[in-house]
Amino acid sequence: MFTITTITHPTVDTKHPLLLLQSEHGDRFLFGKIPEGTQRTFPETKTRLAKLENIFLTGELDWSSIGGLPGMILTLADQGVKKMDLYYGNDILAYVVSTWRYFVFRFGINLKALTVKNEQVFKNKLMTVKSIVVSAPDSYDQPFTPKVLDGFKTLISAMFPHHEPTSKHDPSSDPNVNVEIPKPSVIPRETTSYEVEFNPIRGRFRVDEAIKLGVPKGPLFAQLTQGRSVVLDDGSVISPDQVLEKQRRFAKVLILDVPGNEYLVSFKEKFRNYDKTYLGAVYFFLGEAVEINQEIISFMETFRGENVQFFVSHNRICPNSIVFKSSAITTLKLKAVQSFNYNLPRSGRVYSKDFCDCFDIPLPKGTSVIQENEQSLVTKLDKNNVHVLLQQNSLFIEPFTEGEEVIKARVENNFDEIPSWETLFNNHVIPLKIPNATFQSTVHDQLGINNFNNLTKRGKVEIVTFGTGSALPSKYRNVISTLVKIPYNMNGKVINRSILLDAGENTLGAILRSIPDIDIPSVFHDLKLIFLSHLHADHHLGIVSILKEWYKHNKSNPEAYLYLITPWQYQSFVREWFTLEDAEIIGRIRYISCEHLISGSYVRKEIRSNSFDDLLNHHNPTTKKRRFELDERSSFRDLETIKTLYRDLKIKVFQTCRAKHCDWAYSGSLSFFMNSNSQEIFKVSYSGDTRPNIEKFANGIGYRSHLLIHEATLDNDLMEDAIKKRHCTINEAISVSNAMEAEKLILTHFSQRYPKLPQMDNNLKITANEYCFAFDGMIVDFEKLGEQSPKFSLLNRAFVDEKNSFEKEEKENNSV
Repeated sequence: MFTITTITHPTVDTKHPLLLLQSEHGDRFLFGKIPEGTQRTFPETKTRLAKLENIFLTGELDWSSIGGLPGMILTLADQGVKKMDLYYGNDILAYVVSTWRYFVFRFGINLKALTVKNEQVFKNKLMTVKSIVVSAPDSYDQPFTPKVLDGFKTLISAMFPHHEPTSKHDPSSDPNVNVEIPKPSVIPRETTSYEVEFNPIRGRFRVDEAIKLGVPKGPLFAQLTQGRSVVLDDGSVISPDQVLEKQRRFAKVLILDVPGNEYLVSFKEKFRNYDKTYLGAVYFFLGEAVEINQEIISFMETFRGENVQFFVSHNRICPNSIVFKSSAITTLKLKAVQSFNYNLPRSGRVYSKDFCDCFDIPLPKGTSVIQENEQSLVTKLDKNNVHVLLQQNSLFIEPFTEGEEVIKARVENNFDEIPSWETLFNNHVIPLKIPNATFQSTVHDQLGINNFNNLTKRGKVEIVTFGTGSALPSKYRNVISTLVKIPYNMNGKVINRSILLDAGENTLGAILRSIPDIDIPSVFHDLKLIFLSHLHADHHLGIVSILKEWYKHNKSNPEAYLYLITPWQYQSFVREWFTLEDAEIIGRIRYISCEHLISGSYVRKEIRSNSFDDLLNHHNPTTKKRRFELDERSSFRDLETIKTLYRDLKIKVFQTCRAKHCDWAYSGSLSFFMNSNSQEIFKVSYSGDTRPNIEKFANGIGYRSHLLIHEATLDNDLMEDAIKKRHCTINEAISVSNAMEAEKLILTHFSQRYPKLPQMDNNLKITANEYCFAFDGMIVDFEKLGEQSPKFSLLNRAFVDEKNSFEKEEKENNSV
C-alpha cells in the first residue's frame, strides 16, 4: 500500500502545495514545491522524514516555490541524511542550487541536482516516475551548455563534501566554491509535472497447482515465479499464468502543476490521447495566476473516470488556515497577558464563488467570495470525487486485482482546522487565571485590530520581533527577524523609516499573518533598509521574499529604493537570483557591504571570485593548483552610496564591527535624526550572532544606545555550549548591555531547544532602564518597553503547556 499525504496547501504560511508519498515500508518521497515555512510544518504535524532521499520539484522554479528548500537541506544534513537527489525537468535546477554556494554548505551529504526531461523516468523497486514537461508559448531552448552543466555538478559537489574541512570553514575562501557562475542564456518558461506508476505485485505462486502439472520442486519453481515459462522433461510447456495467481496492480497518479492559463493549450495537447487505464488520482496544482473558468474545468474533465479522485490546489480554493497552530496558541496566551503587544493571526481569504458553486463546496459563514465568470461553471465530473487540497488529508492507494476489483484509491480527511478563538481561549487561557484577561478584551475587541503603527503610535519608535528563535524554525518560534520603525518629524509631517534586522525563512509569512491586508502596503512603503548580520541561513532565507514584496508595493514609485547592507557574498547571490525572476528589482536596490561601514580605518579585502573556466579546468593535470586572491579594490569604501543612505534615511552615522561568531559576521549600530528642527537622535544597536563583544560593540560603536537588541541564545547554565557555538548566554548579553550603558534592552534569538520562557530570574542585575524578552509577533512601543517585566510570573504560568508538550515529544523522539 502507498499513502500520499498533503504536507502543505496554499496559505500565507506555506504558499504552495507539497505531497509526501510513503510506502508501507517507510520509504518517503516529496512531490511539489518547497515554499518557505515547509520545514516548520514537520514538527507541527509530527511528520518524520526518515528514509527521504528523493524530492521531485514541480511547476516553474522561482523563490516562492523553493525558498524553503535550502533550509530543509541543511536541517536534513544535520539530522544525518547522507543522500538527497533533487529532480526537475530543466537544467536550470543546477544553476539554482549553485547560487546558494556561499551559505548552503554541509559535509557528509551527497546532494545531486538531476534533470529529468520530458518523458524521462526515475525507477526504483517501488515505482516509475515519468517527467512531464510543458512549455509556455514563449519558451526557449535550454539555458546552459553540457560543459557548463558539468561545472555546476563540480561546484555542487564542493558545496557538499564527503569530509568536514574545518569547523570554521568559509565557503568564500574555497577556490572550488567562490567562483563566478555563468548566467543562463535564456530563462526557461517551463513547468514540470509527474506521472507516478507503482510496480505491480506479483501473484502468489500456487505450489499445489505446479506439482499437479508435473513441475518438480527446485529451479523451475524459481523461473516460473520470475515470469518465465519452463519446459518439462516430457516436452510440455508450463507458463507462469498456469501457476501464479493474478498480479495485483496499483492506481497510477498524476501530479500536474499549471502555473498560469497560458500553459493550458500545451497541457491539453500533451494529454489529448492520454491512456487513463489504471488512473486513480489527479492532483491539480494551480498557480495563483490561473483564472478559475470553464477552460480549467474542461481540462480537469480530460481525466474523467468512474474511480478517479481529483485534488485541486489554488489560493482562491484552499483556505488560508493557520498552519502553525502551536505558535498561534502561544500568541493568544501572550496576548492575554499583554493585549496591545500582539495581533491575532489572520486567516481571511477571498474564495472563488465560481468553483465552490460548481462543485458544491461549503464555505465558512461570513466568507468573502469573488465571482469571475458571467455564467455559472458546469462540470461532468462526479462532485463527490473532487476535493479541495488540504493539509494532512491522505490518499491511500491499495492493490487491486484487474478484472475482479475496481481501482482502489481511498481518500481520508485528516485536515485539522484550528478551533475558534473562543474555544482556544476557553481551553488554553481561562485555566491560567490571568487577571483581567477576558475573551471580550483579548479577542473580541481585538479582531481585525492592528496594534502596530496605529493612530496612537504614530510618531513613536516601535519594534516588532517577527521571529525570535535560532538555528531553525520550531513549533513555537520562527527564526530571527526584527523590524524597527523610527519616525522622522519633518516640519510637523511624520515620515516612517523602518529597518529590518535579519530576515530568517518565512519572515514574509509572519508579516502577512500578523498585519492586516489593508496595512501591508504601508509596511513596505516604510521599509527602507535591510541589515544582514552574517550568512548563516537562519538569518537571511527570508530576504528574497521581502525584496519581492517590497518591489510589489513600490514598483510604481521610481524614487523608491531599498538599502541592502550585507556581507559582500550576499550581493553575488542577489544578483544571480534576480537573473531568474523580477530582474528589474536589482535596479531598485542600493547595496553597501557591511565591511564598508566598519568602525576604524582597516577595511578587510574581499576574496576575488575565480572564473568558472578555472573550475572547469581544475581537474586538468596541466592546470596550476587554484588558490584564492584578494580583491584589491574592495577595501575602498563606497562613500557615495553611504552618503546617499545618510541623506535619504536621515542617518547621522551607521557603523558596524566584526562579530565574534563566524567569518564575515557583523554587529551594527545606527543613529537616526528624529526631527528636521533639532539634532535629536535615536541610536539602535543590534548584535547579530556573537560572543560578548565589550571592546568593539559595547564600548565602541554601540556605546550609550537608546535601544540594544541582543542575542541571548542560551540559558546561563549552558556556558560551554555558548562558547562552542559562539553565542551568548542571557547573562552575557546583559553584561554587554550594562557595559554599553544602553537605555533599553530587548533580548532575542533564543535556542529552539527550550520552548519555555527564557531564564528570567537569577540573572545579572540589568542597569538598562527597561528591558524585555522577545516573542514571535511581539509589538513593542519603545516608550512602554518595560511593561513586560512586572508580568514575568504570568508569562511563566502561560508556558507550562509548552514545556510539558516539549518534554513529552523529547521522550517520544528518544524512544524511536
